[in-house]
Amino acid sequence: MTSFPVVLDEERLLVVDKPSGITSEDAATQLGMKLVHRIDKATSGLLVLAADARAVQRMQKLLASGGVERDYWLVAHGRLERGEISSTLVRDRGDGLRGSGPDGKPARTMIEILAHDASTTTACARLATGRTHQIRIHLAESGHPIVGEKVYVRDYLAARHLLIEAPRLMLHAWKLRFYHPMARREVMLECAPPIRGG
Repeated sequence: MTSFPVVLDEERLLVVDKPSGITSEDAATQLGMKLVHRIDKATSGLLVLAADARAVQRMQKLLASGGVERDYWLVAHGRLERGEISSTLVRDRGDGLRGSGPDGKPARTMIEILAHDASTTTACARLATGRTHQIRIHLAESGHPIVGEKVYVRDYLAARHLLIEAPRLMLHAWKLRFYHPMARREVMLECAPPIRGG
């Protein structure tokens, strides 16, 4: 049984710190809760669960309307710059990978820089949309894949870049802000990022 530190437990909502390496679905099953949204198996951090279908519906409506601010901490290869990455994402860009392509779903990611070093950038990515693997794809297609990325590195390797070794994907669901529809109050949550390389 995996341990899930509880960040919020209030009025039919549970927010936990999901570790890297477990799916959101497995986390919900182990905790006997229903899944409000997903974060990737390789991604750690804030995961929202609900006690019943009504609470799920209300939170998903909030997500769909843009009423939930979601910030992710990440470490990327190279010198990433502040800005917005926008594209339309498709299930298969033509080589079997998800990515940007015509007739896809709009996706927007805002990037704020936290720190640079000689080979990486530590940044905050805010989701304006929540497409599957959105941050991972946007960073990889910008030429700065997330450290620890295993899937979206084909183009980076083809350009003869070397990957920085890491024991896990350096992507963490860091902050959440939303109006709790049952407790009727503003909620701001933060979950400390993993240490570099941890």
